Amino acid sequence: MTTKLSLIQFRLIIPSELAVATTLLEQASLVVSDISEKVNLFGLFSDNNLLALAGLEVFENEALLRSVCVSARERGKGYGQQIIKALENDAARNGITELYLLTTTASKFFERIGYKVADRNTAPDAIKNTSEFSDLCPSSAVFMHKALDL
Repeated sequence: MTTKLSLIQFRLIIPSELAVATTLLEQASLVVSDISEKVNLFGLFSDNNLLALAGLEVFENEALLRSVCVSARERGKGYGQQIIKALENDAARNGITELYLLTTTASKFFERIGYKVADRNTAPDAIKNTSEFSDLCPSSAVFMHKALDL
């Protein structure tokens, strides 16, 4: 009997993979209009197949967590938690101490992994000035925060 083991790899999405990443975001009904050089997209890959992705818009020691999604056929396998944990570890290694996010559908998921609901008025100016905060996410979106351990 032969068993094929597949390694999961966390890494930055490269330009040639951007179209696949954009398609995954669109399938999850997430905004792609402002994904640019300002947002670093990271992916979880297995055999070069994109399982999940998440973006990070960095402002010195603070960052806005963006565009977290898991491929529809891969949901329920823990990849959402895996990519967030890998992203948090990478962010902390790079001096980011505070993560923020906005969500309209996944606040319970983020609460389970340590994010706390916060008042939008307490957002740092750099976060308030992002297009996601000021234009793209509705005012009804839940604003959340997590301090990273260094």
